[in-house]
Amino acid sequence: MRHRHFLRLLLTSLLSLSILLTLAWTPFFFQAPAALAHAFVIGSDPVDGSTISTAPTTIRIFFNADISPASIAHMYAFAPGGPTGGRLVDGGRSAIPANNARELDTPLLSPSALPQGSYEVKWTAIAADDGHATHGLIGFNLGYSVTGLSGTPTLGPITSNILPQLNLQGVLAIMWEWLTSLALIFWIGIVIIESLLVLGVGASLDGGIIVSLKKQGRPLQWLCLSALLVGEIINLILRGALLTAALTLPGIDMAAIRQLVFETNYGHLWLIRMGLICLGLIFLWWTTRGQNKPHLPALQARAGASPAPTLQRSGLRSRIGYGRGLPPPWPKGRFSQLRQEVAEASADVEERGTVQEDAAKPDRETIEAPSSMQSPANTGAIYRAPTTVPRWHTLAWLILAGLVLLTIAFSADTAQLAQQQISAVVLNWLQLLAQAAWFGGAAYLGFVLLPLLPTIASDSHGELLVNVLRSYTPLLLAALGVLCISELFLIETTISDASQWLNDPYGRALLINILLLVLMLIFTGYSFFYLLPKLRRQMILLPVVNADLPVRRTRRSVLEQTESSLKRAMHILAVMGAFVLLCAAFMGFFAPPIVFPPLDTGAISSHPTNGQATQTQQVGNLSVSLEVVPAQADTSNTVIITLKDHSGTPVTDAHVRISTNMELMNMGTARKDLLAQDGSSTYVAVFSAGQAFSMAGSWDVTLSIQRPNSAPVQAQFVVTLQ
Repeated sequence: MRHRHFLRLLLTSLLSLSILLTLAWTPFFFQAPAALAHAFVIGSDPVDGSTISTAPTTIRIFFNADISPASIAHMYAFAPGGPTGGRLVDGGRSAIPANNARELDTPLLSPSALPQGSYEVKWTAIAADDGHATHGLIGFNLGYSVTGLSGTPTLGPITSNILPQLNLQGVLAIMWEWLTSLALIFWIGIVIIESLLVLGVGASLDGGIIVSLKKQGRPLQWLCLSALLVGEIINLILRGALLTAALTLPGIDMAAIRQLVFETNYGHLWLIRMGLICLGLIFLWWTTRGQNKPHLPALQARAGASPAPTLQRSGLRSRIGYGRGLPPPWPKGRFSQLRQEVAEASADVEERGTVQEDAAKPDRETIEAPSSMQSPANTGAIYRAPTTVPRWHTLAWLILAGLVLLTIAFSADTAQLAQQQISAVVLNWLQLLAQAAWFGGAAYLGFVLLPLLPTIASDSHGELLVNVLRSYTPLLLAALGVLCISELFLIETTISDASQWLNDPYGRALLINILLLVLMLIFTGYSFFYLLPKLRRQMILLPVVNADLPVRRTRRSVLEQTESSLKRAMHILAVMGAFVLLCAAFMGFFAPPIVFPPLDTGAISSHPTNGQATQTQQVGNLSVSLEVVPAQADTSNTVIITLKDHSGTPVTDAHVRISTNMELMNMGTARKDLLAQDGSSTYVAVFSAGQAFSMAGSWDVTLSIQRPNSAPVQAQFVVTLQ
């Protein structure tokens, strides 16, 4: 049996890790993703810091993530003799083009109305996926500068963003995000461990013990779900406050909150999440209705009343089930108080001489049975608390918890990856589940299960604890594998330079997060691979010795010390897990280091050319030539492809599929299928303005070539647009 259990545990862990590796590292077989968080400027037209000679008609700003329609930009002109704060020269409200959700275009007044001088563009963006507000400043000169500043201006978007600041609003946003995460993770930890009790070790546990544990967890679930509901509302208000501050408006603008809710993907997911949390509160009320009735009357007030059904003192535990695997029929939070009341009532009965002798066993003491333990239909029958938990309740809780985490996974930072978004969402969802299973599970074990088991199963709590922990171990190993892989994926996609670990706030938070996880791994190994086997050996040896011998008491004392060590280890794991979530809140507030595309400074001052030199590659037995004319951004471009075989014979029977996208950021993929024109070896694709090549820089042009009765081949070119 031990070998079979170990084999099942090993296969489960290996299968989980294989699935996660496939999901997590799929991007490495394609294009490496760039990590995105919030929405930051990575380019603009005109370029930040540049000097141009012709007034533009539209200001175009490019971001590293999809933005909400609520994003806006204003341009101010600073001309000699003009107002010190600049003159607003917008020609209309900012808009997002239909073909690129990462671009913000602001129309300007007619070029004749734009004076020569310096210009500033103040922009505010709302990320469509995570709902965070960002803002910044872009400056350029028309003809000459009027600022009077010396030195060479910095070209490019490096200075276009104002990064998040840790002010009062920022601290409040981080702390509320952390508290909400604590409530969420602990609630799901309760759901997971209780599901293990019902579905995993339910066959080896008395149903009354499961009911007792779930009753103890109900107030905690009420607390967690209520805190989660309030925390989500406050988080939304704080994000609205940050957006209002970015718009330089006083207080909290309700219009900004309305824009967050109804004009961003984050807001839509927030509404779904709030609905799921409310559904959880309703379901919790429905499953606990009628189960909180008082079970113990005032025994002292009834001590002098007429004779009532009695219970033998020596048979009390066996007849109500307490101490033999069944829960006491009164609320667990008042266990000590109720036990004291029973003792006092019994003493009072004895003093008044109302103790009744049992007919079969006249030498036994008896006490009056609480009325709540009597059936309503038959006052002589003893009421028993429910001893089973419907399995569909457990499955419903698991599904509800998974859906709540899924709404968070869709709005997380890693969901904004330029490539393989579904893989990022799935991995992030599994990471949240793993955190709940590890952090929340440890908190539930240390603060609820371990203190409670000795009170509801005094004789067999050690064996029950071993069974619960053995069932929890495979889930824990899978959670550890998920978190290890997700951390590697996060490092790969966010940290591009070693200096960012110390110089960037996101990198510092990620470094502390990793160190805490390493410490948690050490304590987890100590708990489940040292203390748990030790506890199991002690449980096996305990029944061997007679209960009256001192050795039995010594072994029980050692067993209790091991349980105490395990409880302390779970407390430490829970505290460190809380600090890991705090690091995650900091990482959610600060963005990962921004990856800027390379800036072609020569293209800023050079004159347009008529096209780009022809590029030629040898792919298989084909010679592939490509030319883009005129190779200019935001205009119609023609891609000319010529195919020849190894002998120089023109290839006229090929089917060519052309795909274009920017090299370092996702500007949208445009595709066309081509056939040879008039039996020639030339294949031509025309991309209109806005369809492709919408921004200056390096673009990938990928050709997939299929000839009859031949294997398909692929060629990739890099084209630089001005």
